[in-house]
Amino acid sequence: MVLQLGYASLSGLSLPQLAQPHLQDLSAKLSESTSAAVLDGADIVYIARVATRRIMTVGITVGTRFPAYATSMGGVLLAGLSSAELESYLDSVPLVALTPRTISTRAGLLKELAKVRAQGWAMVDQELELGLMSMAAPIQDGSGRVVAAVNISLRTQSVLGGKESLDAVREVLLATAARISADVAVTG
Repeated sequence: MVLQLGYASLSGLSLPQLAQPHLQDLSAKLSESTSAAVLDGADIVYIARVATRRIMTVGITVGTRFPAYATSMGGVLLAGLSSAELESYLDSVPLVALTPRTISTRAGLLKELAKVRAQGWAMVDQELELGLMSMAAPIQDGSGRVVAAVNISLRTQSVLGGKESLDAVREVLLATAARISADVAVTG
């Protein structure tokens, strides 16, 4: 009975409402900003956010848009597209180097998206803005379709222990994405 009541209360919530408490928990665990976004045309659009401090030169709020190809959440969302949808995206979006580190070739992006698809998460290192890294994981609906992405933003100087600390961040991020996905599956 309690389980049914929990499902009933979740069923009336939107994706941002479902994600927000999980983002708050993730941000509290890692003391970093975290967000959720969806794909809208060529861009990701932020649908929920918990900011610990300003880490970019531009302020990020719900509704902020960035080119999908240059973001970790975009990588997860693009990797979740069908081959036809991805080809359509690539045919319509100019891949412009936003920093010297941006993947800005079709072949390079396809290779990176294949890696993202295989490992189940994405990381960008200063592709959107110098000094900024982020890691993202997919939020899936009950059928396994990627409907959104969740990320954690890191300043490059805050990534202290290298691989070990990134592994710990990834594990917490993937667990958060799984919890949001479970909530989404219940409401779908």
